[in-house]
Amino acid sequence: MIPLHQPALEPEDFEAVSRSLRSGRLTMGPSLVAFEQAMAQRTRRPNGVGVASGSIAMEIALKALGIGTGDEVLVSAFGYSSNVNAVLHVGARPIFVDIDPSTLNMDPRKAERAATPRTRAMLVAETFGNPAGMPELIALCSRLEIPMVENATEGLGCELGADNVGRFGRLACFGFFTNRPITTGEGGMIVTHDDHLARACRAMRHQGRVDRFSFPDQPQELGTKLQHAFDGYDARLPEMNAALGLSQLQRLDASMQRRSEVADAYVRRLAGEPDVILPGVPADCRMSWSSFVIRLSDRFTKDDRDFIIDGMHRLDIGAADWWPCAALLPHVRQILGHQPGDFPVSERLAQRTLALPFFERITDTEIDAVCDALRLLMGRVGGARE
Repeated sequence: MIPLHQPALEPEDFEAVSRSLRSGRLTMGPSLVAFEQAMAQRTRRPNGVGVASGSIAMEIALKALGIGTGDEVLVSAFGYSSNVNAVLHVGARPIFVDIDPSTLNMDPRKAERAATPRTRAMLVAETFGNPAGMPELIALCSRLEIPMVENATEGLGCELGADNVGRFGRLACFGFFTNRPITTGEGGMIVTHDDHLARACRAMRHQGRVDRFSFPDQPQELGTKLQHAFDGYDARLPEMNAALGLSQLQRLDASMQRRSEVADAYVRRLAGEPDVILPGVPADCRMSWSSFVIRLSDRFTKDDRDFIIDGMHRLDIGAADWWPCAALLPHVRQILGHQPGDFPVSERLAQRTLALPFFERITDTEIDAVCDALRLLMGRVGGARE
């Protein structure tokens, strides 16, 4: 079997988690603080706030900005469901914006046309780790005088010119699922330059608490005097997860290098396929590949793409349809009433994207097998059509 993704776990990761367990401090301890500081340093922000997932990171970030009922938030029509769900969960209204077909990110011109006097924020993601168009979106936020929440999950370590992913938004959010360059299993992080927002996020991840202590530097084990400043969540990042993330973060550059080699290997094997559109990399960009997602040409339909995915699964090869047109998710349509045709670029791409197996320990032989299976199944679709 060639899985779709697989975490790279080293002996030092197991030792870090074991050491955390042996400490007896399982939450809100030194591993979390160290991981937060390391993530803040890596993203060149002064504040890191560890949370239970990337999804809850975005929700907390929006609430920290005061986004709620009656507010509108600009969101890409192409992307993972967590983006729109975060907006819905705080009571705001997502305003979908179609994407630029060359970058797969929110189209700045369409975003400007979609903005209204009720627009209070923009939530954007670097799709598949690609930061193209982010400077233009930041400039638009400045003109509209709204903050950006950056879903930076797919681009940790990525650099675009003098900037890096995690520095574009007023708050940036990361998730550390098992297919990322670093993983905590489950978990997330908020980074920001705004001390006030960081304090609000820290409180909200802990049921809104800003507890009082009896004396300076009092150990948490002695307990606290409860004080609540916000409503909040049980959204703490456990010590074991933080220890794993901190250990893996030390190897981020090596992970990025290996993932770049895997991406290059796919490009070399598939560059001559006329019906395969390969992911692009902006000029002056150091990519952080969290996945490798191709697009099939317009000669293929959604049913063709799904036939290929099913066929790869039968061959024990990973494949997935990343991402959907979020505006047409069933629960979103029920709330907002969008119809097919409202976001043509996102809809067309969502029907033809195909994620291939991508992880650090994949071998050249396995990459060959993936590409051979892809060609075989594409040929079967074409042959059946003829």
